[in-house]
Amino acid sequence: MSTKLTNITYYLITAFISFCVLIIFVVNPGINHYQPSKFEDMVYGKAWKPFVYRTLLPTTVRVIAAPAPEALRTSLSQMVDESESYQKLFNKLGWEKELFVEYFVVMVLMFLSLWGFVIAVRYLFALFYDSSVMLPNLVSILALLGLPTMFQYTSFLYDFPSLLLYTLGLIFLYQQDWKKFLILYPVACLNKETTILLTFIFFIFYRHKLRADNFYKLLFIQLTIFAVVKVFLFVIFKSNPGTFVEFHLLDHNLGLLAGYDLPLAFAILGMIMLVYYKWQEKPFFIRTTLWALVPLIFLTLFLGYLDELRDYYEVYPTVIILISHSIAKLMGLDFSLKPINNIPE
Repeated sequence: MSTKLTNITYYLITAFISFCVLIIFVVNPGINHYQPSKFEDMVYGKAWKPFVYRTLLPTTVRVIAAPAPEALRTSLSQMVDESESYQKLFNKLGWEKELFVEYFVVMVLMFLSLWGFVIAVRYLFALFYDSSVMLPNLVSILALLGLPTMFQYTSFLYDFPSLLLYTLGLIFLYQQDWKKFLILYPVACLNKETTILLTFIFFIFYRHKLRADNFYKLLFIQLTIFAVVKVFLFVIFKSNPGTFVEFHLLDHNLGLLAGYDLPLAFAILGMIMLVYYKWQEKPFFIRTTLWALVPLIFLTLFLGYLDELRDYYEVYPTVIILISHSIAKLMGLDFSLKPINNIPE
């Protein structure tokens, strides 16, 4: 099979699987049942803090949907009323028929974000490994197929953009493509505050590799962008209900620490073993990105649900690549590490 045909086949397969994963995402657990982040409130800037701060996709939906004429909206709403199938679908999903246009736009954008994430994972893997074209294809499909296991409690509009933007951030960070990285950085900050973890990785990986003046200049720019975006969002949404952060140590996480699920414990142990199998043979940059798990666990202990796996999306591409390396080694597949990326002095 030619490379061109292989690529076409890959894109068609990943597009189909991405669509299926998206359907799971919006059906179970759904995107419009958690009161503080109801769909209409997110899109029109009325959701509770801190969810309203993750405004990139909701605002994009609002801007794209705004030109839709009222006649079109009325027609689509009537179409739902006149179709028993549409009524059942909208009732099951908890969607408002008046927001048909907004839901259509968000589905398209979430699909593109998810599909883009898959392709970005393939590219990230290929940055570090020489192998047949099939191995990075399979690794990215594995990343896609593993996502539904992380859909718990609720689904948020910004989840798939977070996966895409953070993975792209890792790519630009490793390539030292600072122009693209600094363009992406404020966009990612508008999507979710965990973008600061890219700065954390930058600090760990580059603090002894870049010339001091370049290192501190890039660090200062990132911290400034993050602070400006956070202040901007705080001011814009200062009147919204809710708090700057949510505190869940006492109402949820302490209960989890009182006991454990044995099958889950074995699953986690198995993943840890695969992540650390032949640890020293794995790319140093990818190993470094796993450090993001430390602040994620600490923050999730106090501000999130420890058992809500979507809270760890930022390390998901890292874990997939580390596990894929181990599986490929155990299966005896033919692949090797590429030379380490040069660091300009």
